Amino acid sequence: MKSQLTLKKAFITLLFVVMGATVFAQGTGKISGTVTDKKTGETLIGVSVKVAGTTKAVGTDVEGRYVIGGLASGKYVLEVSYVSYGKKNITDIEVKDGGTTSVNVILEEASSTLNQVVITTSVKQESVNTLYAAQKNSVRISSGISADQIRKSPDKNTSEVLKRVSGASIQDGKFLVIRGLSDRYNVAMVNNSLLPSTEPDRRAFSFDIIPSNMIDKIVINKTASPDLPGDFAGGVTQVVTKDIPDNNFINFGITTGYNTQSTFKDFTSNERNSTDFLGFDDGTRSLPSKFPVSRGQYNSASTDLRVAYTKLLPNLYAEKIATALPLQNYQFTWGNVNKFKNEGTFGSIISLNYRKEQNIREAEREAYDGINFINKYQDLNYRYNVALGGLANFSYKIRRNKISL
Repeated sequence: MKSQLTLKKAFITLLFVVMGATVFAQGTGKISGTVTDKKTGETLIGVSVKVAGTTKAVGTDVEGRYVIGGLASGKYVLEVSYVSYGKKNITDIEVKDGGTTSVNVILEEASSTLNQVVITTSVKQESVNTLYAAQKNSVRISSGISADQIRKSPDKNTSEVLKRVSGASIQDGKFLVIRGLSDRYNVAMVNNSLLPSTEPDRRAFSFDIIPSNMIDKIVINKTASPDLPGDFAGGVTQVVTKDIPDNNFINFGITTGYNTQSTFKDFTSNERNSTDFLGFDDGTRSLPSKFPVSRGQYNSASTDLRVAYTKLLPNLYAEKIATALPLQNYQFTWGNVNKFKNEGTFGSIISLNYRKEQNIREAEREAYDGINFINKYQDLNYRYNVALGGLANFSYKIRRNKISL
């Protein structure tokens, strides 16, 4: 009797399990299929297949197949999308209880026309890459240096910078020699404007008056082209100064130097006036008002009158012995930028450079009469050099227009 009851309970339990499985199988269905490319017929991997209005979504496998299960009987909409392909919606997909509905999808590549894209940018004139690109594309043979390279050097003025350019050398600390040809055969320009001569008796420009921190780049053109002046044989030096700064800034630098032959040694010179340290005369060396203004007037005067003229000149030739100080170099740069509501921008950069040095040079001179030695001289040259230079750049830019001074 007991074995019959146990068998009956086992039969009832099995009946409920079978009924539950049958009910579950009959209550849901599936949608499956393959997604292919219309043009090539190849299956697509990773296509998003989603049942609209539900959270059920899958991606196709490596063979382009998909299966979405657990769907109650009814009609559904399938949303199929893939990158660079047009989105496709398939409607009226009927799912039956316990059944699998096969839906194969063919996708077509999306074709669309983009509007014109205009990218506007500005070239960084101070970069080394910009300089090299300009030299590469230029019809002229040139060499140069950029602000990025200048910034890494201790150079304080343009004459020191030019020493680093191939084919260029500096004479007397300020005059440029290109390919062995002196300054009279060369042309200097700043921002495409010709520079006048700084010397009264020669065609030469003193590059030590331009501070190095005002330079974007320097290019020395060694061959002619229609856009350059034609009166040169050595080269045309183009100095491009900095434009509107990105931010407001103030820079101040001090440089000093020690010369074993000169510094802290006895330095012989004449009496200095009150403004000699600036490189200007305060009027002490000016000719007296009664002194002849022309050579003819002086030569036509009597001997007594010439003596009287000579006595009018101040006696500034007495020797004075002082101590030669170390090299002094000061540099100050100020930059400012203002932006206005009309999209205009005004920028200004002002730079000042001051340099003072005292040098003692030993020289030996030997005199000969043909092949016979006559005598020998030993000289000491005392040089007191002062350079004061400044440069200002003002620019106003509005949209694509710019005015610079």
